[in-house]
Amino acid sequence: MFYPFISALKRELSAGVLPGMEAQFKMAPVGRISFPKKGNPVTGSVLLLLYPEESIHIVMIRRTDYPGPHSGQISFPGGKTEPADRNPVHTALREACEETGVCEQDIEILGQISPLYIPVSNFSIVPVVGYTGNKPLFKPDPREVNYLITPSLSDFFREESLKTKTIFIGNETIIAPYYHINNEEVWGATAMIMSEFIEIAGKLV
Repeated sequence: MFYPFISALKRELSAGVLPGMEAQFKMAPVGRISFPKKGNPVTGSVLLLLYPEESIHIVMIRRTDYPGPHSGQISFPGGKTEPADRNPVHTALREACEETGVCEQDIEILGQISPLYIPVSNFSIVPVVGYTGNKPLFKPDPREVNYLITPSLSDFFREESLKTKTIFIGNETIIAPYYHINNEEVWGATAMIMSEFIEIAGKLV
């Protein structure tokens, strides 16, 4: 039922013509704290995992609280590159398996979208897009995942899902656009990655 869309998405990603930063920065915080890009940022990958139910859904996680800049935030499964990782896809699949219990043998890789640099944690992230043909049997890792969020992809196309909020960090005031999805606020790097992805997907629906 959904595979024509998935096949078209795979072709679109393999074509190598991506919206890039222009699409990402539609959801970038305005007046964000300015951090110069540091030399040799930490590299990592995240997985945008799609699966079918009554519609196409995407897997996100709410991270547990920890002493770090992304504590408690909504994100995609993912993390930093380990020395044994062969490439960004391997990193994304390994991290997704550890965090959600959905592992490489169940996932078809559709492609990658534009890398994103995250100043607050000095991370350079490669977003990898994958698909599993059935709703996964999730086994989230409680050490890293507070809970899973699996919104329909269509939720991100609704105008009423786009909102903004004001964030105060020290002396900085940040106006942050976000997606209001399933009573959650998806903002920051996750929203920027999602902004590019839905621009690509929107051409195919």
